Amino acid sequence: MMTLMLIDDDVPMLEYVEYLLGSLGLELQLVASAFSSEDALEQFHAALPDVVIIDIGLPGMDGLELADAFRITKPEVRLIFLTCYEDFHYSKRAIQLEADDYLIKDELSPEQLKSSLSKAMSRFKSREELLERYSFRQAIERNKEVLKQSFLKQLLSGTADQENTLEFGQRLGISWKHPYLRHGFIHMDAASVTERYRYKDIPLIHFAVNNIALELSAGEASITPIMSRDADIYLVWNVADPYSPGTVLTDFMQSVLDKVEQYLKITLRGFYSGASVPLRNFDSLYRTLMDSRDHNFYQAVTPIAVLDEQADFGQTAEWRGDKERGMLSLALEEGHAAWIDLAVNQWTQQVTTDRLLPRLVKEACGNFVRQMAFEAGGLAEEDFFTQLEQTVHIQEAARLTKRELRNLWRQHTLAPVAAQEKDIRLQEVDRFLEEHVDQMVTSTDMAEHLHLNASYFSRYFKKLSGINFTDYVNQYKMNMAITMLARPHETVENVAYTLGFSDRAYFSKVFKKYSGRNPSEYKAGPVEEGGAEE
Repeated sequence: MMTLMLIDDDVPMLEYVEYLLGSLGLELQLVASAFSSEDALEQFHAALPDVVIIDIGLPGMDGLELADAFRITKPEVRLIFLTCYEDFHYSKRAIQLEADDYLIKDELSPEQLKSSLSKAMSRFKSREELLERYSFRQAIERNKEVLKQSFLKQLLSGTADQENTLEFGQRLGISWKHPYLRHGFIHMDAASVTERYRYKDIPLIHFAVNNIALELSAGEASITPIMSRDADIYLVWNVADPYSPGTVLTDFMQSVLDKVEQYLKITLRGFYSGASVPLRNFDSLYRTLMDSRDHNFYQAVTPIAVLDEQADFGQTAEWRGDKERGMLSLALEEGHAAWIDLAVNQWTQQVTTDRLLPRLVKEACGNFVRQMAFEAGGLAEEDFFTQLEQTVHIQEAARLTKRELRNLWRQHTLAPVAAQEKDIRLQEVDRFLEEHVDQMVTSTDMAEHLHLNASYFSRYFKKLSGINFTDYVNQYKMNMAITMLARPHETVENVAYTLGFSDRAYFSKVFKKYSGRNPSEYKAGPVEEGGAEE
């Protein structure tokens, strides 16, 4: 029987939900009830329930913060949130926490509660079955994976007896009956993984992805997945005809990508070589694949791609990123995280234009993080640098770097306080604007981000903030523009471009409307040649 915990500081509501449970006929045992966040934490760790019904509006540590803490202790726990009113910030966070439902107390009925609990129980059982299957497979396959890696090393050594090596492979279930090999690899997008999991969880996620690949390869005996530090999941396809189209390999990759997205909620990318070689050339084929790992670094992102055999990269960069370093310093000085996104976005655009050697891009990203750690007096995650080194695309490297910079910024800037000055719902809007400050964000964009109807969001936002969304965004950007214009040698054109305005005249018009002055009047030096702005 599955177990349930109730959390609500409204005692009558808690008693009402408990009363309803008795009439639902579900195989669900109530094992704990709590009236406060402190008591809830203690009881959760003692009971470790499978499902939690939790009030969002708890005093002190609210229901969303409690849910985060619960997920750290028991990631598979299912969550049903209760609240007294609809709130777009809360609903958005509930979605991010993969809540099974978000229920309004005044509208709660036995039928609605039963439906929500049934859905939560079904999802818990599905996840539990999956975890059990993976745990069992992990126990059986771990030693086998070590042996498969040994098999791979023997093939790459060039000195091992080929016949004996193939016999060794057959004992591991690797039976290559055809004369040619083609290969590729599946890469775990590090930015995607770290958005959902901790760095220390990555080895387990790597193993889970490999298990999924193994399950799917059972139906396609000619494809062999092997865990690898160099290539995440290395794939070898045994073919009879060296000119066979690669659809078997790409279809297999796609099935792995889809299943991993479904169960682990992370993004994978597949890469493969267009060449087929006889077994005797296996080592040279493998090394060619590894050497071309970064060749698609600036190409458009696709789920599966052929690795380019040639890539023309720039070896040095005249553009050293000094302006971007200054922006990172401003993020700390002003307590404004939007500078991080501006800095990394500008750097990304420039190195993409220059097609800078990927190794140098990764070094620069690592140096940005080291600078922030030094200035913030913080400590960067060592695993960040390992994952950065393994990135295969500029956007992956940029997203991973932004995440680490923001972590350091939070350590330095967000001192714990009892209450925030700005409404928590507006903080959610500000976070989105920080991440898209170089774009023209509309109310439709914001509504989609919050999973709300655009008309409803516009009305709700004006009621909440007292102004319409367009005015809010423009004032937000003009406050940043004032700070930027005060910097020596900064130009109005660059500030306009940086903040997402393609036209200087329109930027100047908006600036004067919201600041009451022309942009040139905020310059650190004399007014720019040409006099007042239009």
